[in-house]
Amino acid sequence: MASSSVVPKAYRLLNAVPTVETARSIVYNVNRADSFYPNSSFNALERKRYLTLAIADCEQLMLDMQCLMDIGLPVNANRFEELAAMVEEEIRLLKGARKNVRVTGKKSTEERIAEAEAELERLRSL
Repeated sequence: MASSSVVPKAYRLLNAVPTVETARSIVYNVNRADSFYPNSSFNALERKRYLTLAIADCEQLMLDMQCLMDIGLPVNANRFEELAAMVEEEIRLLKGARKNVRVTGKKSTEERIAEAEAELERLRSL
């Protein structure tokens, strides 16, 4: 998007900067999701949450590109089609990753429930 053959120079600050920030947010959310190892239900939920935010950022990126096309700028449509295909593939991969998040570890379900109940009692006593 930095080239005038993709987006005219007069519109770069208005449209390209928010688009780049959205792309950075995708990377941020994916990295944040990966920092939560799903060895507890909280970590699994946090991982899913950040993957969902990354998916939402991908959708916003698609809307930003659609906006550039809709306002009638002389933009390179072929370049945007390639980007749209890449973003759609990223959405598909992120949804698959979110769907496959499972609590992992050596503890049984009963042990996890007992630990959660003990933690709940500890918090109530505070």
